[in-house]
Amino acid sequence: MNRIFTCLAFSLVVAVTASTSEAQEWQGDDYALSMAGALINDHCGRVWQGGEYISIHACNYKLASLFTVAISSQHFDECRVLAAGDIVMIADCMVERFNTWLVQQPQ
Repeated sequence: MNRIFTCLAFSLVVAVTASTSEAQEWQGDDYALSMAGALINDHCGRVWQGGEYISIHACNYKLASLFTVAISSQHFDECRVLAAGDIVMIADCMVERFNTWLVQQPQ
């Protein structure tokens, strides 16, 4: 009976640890995607009329297809480490990295 209880307790600890790390990973992805969407939307709101786009939606679509989940997640992870978890500093870092990324894109 003690072995069964020990196995169940161990399984529960493993499951909780795994689900917690998965939840943190998803939360980071959610933050990265939310920030990427906000950055893209803000940029397109300012530039689409003077650019090559027929609508703000075309601008959003093009940038969203270029500024992928992988890129935004990488930026978010790097900014989170640099900012030591301070959400305001993460946001400032993400804006800076997004603007740098924009400049590097072919026109």
